[in-house]
Amino acid sequence: MSKAKSSKFLTPAKAAEGLGISVATLRKYSLIVEHTTGNTDYFERNSQNNRLYTAKNIEDFKQMVELGHRPKMTLDSAAKQIFPVAEGANKESDSSDVEITELKKTLEDLRSNDKKKDEEIADLKQKLADAKEEKDSLQSQFDRYKEENKKNQDAVIKEKVNEQVHEDNEKSGHWWNRFVK
Repeated sequence: MSKAKSSKFLTPAKAAEGLGISVATLRKYSLIVEHTTGNTDYFERNSQNNRLYTAKNIEDFKQMVELGHRPKMTLDSAAKQIFPVAEGANKESDSSDVEITELKKTLEDLRSNDKKKDEEIADLKQKLADAKEEKDSLQSQFDRYKEENKKNQDAVIKEKVNEQVHEDNEKSGHWWNRFVK
């Protein structure tokens, strides 16, 4: 590599230092970019096969990290917005869209099932309330019947006692007749 070419590129250590990250994190970012672009040779390499970075690469990494910190964003989705996306990545996106559609359908089915279950629960609660009301009504009728039955039994017993007393009185006559004879 010529001196002019080497001054244009930054080593991984210098690039990581410029970004304020570790070399391992820079390697991770580089792998994300290579995966997104579908090009393992996206970055220049030296004779030891180490990646070399340009000032533009550093700016792109900064932008990717900034986007990746936004809500509902990942570094992968941020990289797809900044770097040219490979054809294979579009297929991945298509399959991801299919997965999302399937997940939405599954979620819709689950919500529908939940709604049915809630309706069944409400129906069962109503049946339970109706049964409780019927039980209370039957209990009230039973208590009235029991009370009436007790009164009838008391009346029958009282009548039998009166009949017995009357019979005894007729047989023996008046009480004073015992003494008058």
